[in-house]
Amino acid sequence: MGCVWMEKVFVIGDIHGSFDLLEKLLTYWNPEEEQLVFLGDYIDRGPDSLKVLKKVIELSDQYDIVTLCGNHEQIFLNWLDKPEEVSQFYFNQKVGGIATVQSFFDVPDLNIASDNFSVKELTESIRKNNSDIIRFIKKLRSFYLWEPYLFVHAGIDANVENFRETKFDDYFWIREEFFSNPHLAKEIVVFGHTPTPLLNTDQSSDVWVSPDKKKIGIDGGGAIYEKGQLHGLVFSNNTKEIIIYSASRSDDVKTTSMVL
Repeated sequence: MGCVWMEKVFVIGDIHGSFDLLEKLLTYWNPEEEQLVFLGDYIDRGPDSLKVLKKVIELSDQYDIVTLCGNHEQIFLNWLDKPEEVSQFYFNQKVGGIATVQSFFDVPDLNIASDNFSVKELTESIRKNNSDIIRFIKKLRSFYLWEPYLFVHAGIDANVENFRETKFDDYFWIREEFFSNPHLAKEIVVFGHTPTPLLNTDQSSDVWVSPDKKKIGIDGGGAIYEKGQLHGLVFSNNTKEIIIYSASRSDDVKTTSMVL
């Protein structure tokens, strides 16, 4: 997975079950020239988590793409292992796990409480009927280095010069300790996880760049915010110009660019 070095990278941020936005962005990807990289969080909140996973797996079978793991994939696997302990957290509206369960059973109005489903029955059914998908999720990567850029779901330890000294969980979970502080590692870190409306001073869902231009946040909150976006960025090894494709539910894909 993701072993062939290419001249360009097309990286897509947190999808969260927004299959419609993913489909829009993929029309702009050129597989002949661009390494496709996903930053994780394919599932939860949005309505089509299973369709997103199947699409990503289909692309993985056809191309040498890079698929990173997000914290929501970790939560999902933990829920499958410990449904009775994790369900209260996973089904919380902010986490959005119910939307994922509904997508697996193709029942949009599934009500776990009133329909008398036990969480153990749900997880057993998902395990039985989706073993290939679960196996794929378990093999997702923690980061992808394409110098000078480091692609990771949440961030790295800002206090280490060698980013590989980051604690494993921080790749998927870290927030303020990373984005609020300049990091010592030399790489420019491209990350998702923290929605850019929480990072941009104008609270927009546009791509965020840190003052020192060593952090690029691309989680546009497409599945959370009313004016959220799903971003796809193209990096080239011979220029500092970055092309940005931004998909939203209300408009056509917007194309912009910036220079680091």
